[in-house]
Amino acid sequence: MAATVEGNRSHDLAHDHSEHLPNGHGEHLPNGTDSHSGHVHANHHSSHSTGGAAAGGGQAAKKAGGKKKPVDPNEGYNLLTTRISQLETDASVEEEEERAMARAVRKANKELADLVNNREDHLAKVEAIQQKYSELFQEMKKLERDYNRARRRADQLQKEKDHNRSELTKANNMKNKLEQLCRELQKENRRVKDESKIKEQSEKDKREELSTRFENTIWEIKNRMEEDSDTTNSKAIHMEVDNLIKVKFRTLIDQYEMRELHFQSLLRTKELEVQYNLARYDQKRKQADAESMRAKALHAQVSTFSQTETELRSQLNIYVEKFKQVEDTLNNSNDLFLTFRKEMEEMSKKTKRLEKENMALTRKTDLMNRNILEMAEERTRQQRELETAKKKSSKLEDICRALQSERTALENKLRGVEAEDYSGGEDDEEGSEEGEEGEGDEGSEYMEDSEEEDDEETEDEGLFEDEAETNGNHVNGTVPKAGVNEHAPVAKAIVPTKMRS
Repeated sequence: MAATVEGNRSHDLAHDHSEHLPNGHGEHLPNGTDSHSGHVHANHHSSHSTGGAAAGGGQAAKKAGGKKKPVDPNEGYNLLTTRISQLETDASVEEEEERAMARAVRKANKELADLVNNREDHLAKVEAIQQKYSELFQEMKKLERDYNRARRRADQLQKEKDHNRSELTKANNMKNKLEQLCRELQKENRRVKDESKIKEQSEKDKREELSTRFENTIWEIKNRMEEDSDTTNSKAIHMEVDNLIKVKFRTLIDQYEMRELHFQSLLRTKELEVQYNLARYDQKRKQADAESMRAKALHAQVSTFSQTETELRSQLNIYVEKFKQVEDTLNNSNDLFLTFRKEMEEMSKKTKRLEKENMALTRKTDLMNRNILEMAEERTRQQRELETAKKKSSKLEDICRALQSERTALENKLRGVEAEDYSGGEDDEEGSEEGEEGEGDEGSEYMEDSEEEDDEETEDEGLFEDEAETNGNHVNGTVPKAGVNEHAPVAKAIVPTKMRS
């Protein structure tokens, strides 16, 4: 920009110096200078035409974007209806997702219930629930790890997106600056071109004025020379005029050469400035092209990142839904686990109570077994005593039979003796009485002996009956009382003998 201003100043200085040139030389030089500079500016303008068009398009777009358009009611109504339909679809999609989640939870609960009901033992049910809980917990940890990985990836992509967006804004700012620079260069080109045209026209007018003045001066000199040709001093005046004209022409030639050198140096500096500006413009254009290519690449990358972000967000939403399902399933399984735990605690309490009852019954059974063993031992002992009593009773029966047979024999003998005594007379009564007394004494002794034996037998029978009653209370058995019944006739038989005696 500064180089362009310096070039314009040098160009104005060259035009100012060209005002003092004569007609024959000064007319070609300013025209050539103007044509060359116009050619250079034309090339410069043609090189900036593409950037100017782009800048003009961008400026027009900015102006168009800056102006506010009136809102169409139909367009607003369409936007409102589309927004309402979008909200309704979002609500329907959310309801469908909730229903799908509820179906998944019911399905998981049903599977868990089937898995639990297939087991009969409570421990197997608890193990199945624990296994299912561990599987769900492992799946939840995997989903949590995938969720954290996806979240880190999303954060990284968000950072890259922000970085690329900042790079894009920088590129857009650079592009806007380059467009603004191109627009300023185009304005400067147009201004320089207009100024060069104005300067060219003014220089042309000045040259024409100088040429007319010079011609008028020449004609005046010629007229004076013609007027003074008749005089004597015409030759001297003519020589003096010629010398003056020669000196003036020499000074003009020197000035022309100096101006020529000066204009050549100015043209050289102008060409260098133009080349510098062209090189700078090419450099800026290349930078703008590179930035535009980079901006396009960043746009493509940002679109790719945004698409990847949407995909990752959708996957993240899926993972969140799965995590919620797993969490609901885990909560339900926790509830079931708690219920089964309560049941297990109740069963453990019941088991402890039953174990206590079992121990009490075991102790009672052991006591009963000991009592049964004691009763069996007592029964065997009583059986042995019974056998001994039976043996004694059999012996006593034998003794009783022997005594009964002896008694019958004695009775028969006594009857025979009584009959003989009754027939023998009274003389023998005393002798018979003595004999009866002697027999009576013998019989009484015998009866006393038999009574003692009967007393012993009754004592033995009483003991036997007491043992039988005690055995009957403990053992469901009957003790035969044949000994008592068999001995009853003996007592009946003994009583009449006493009475008869």
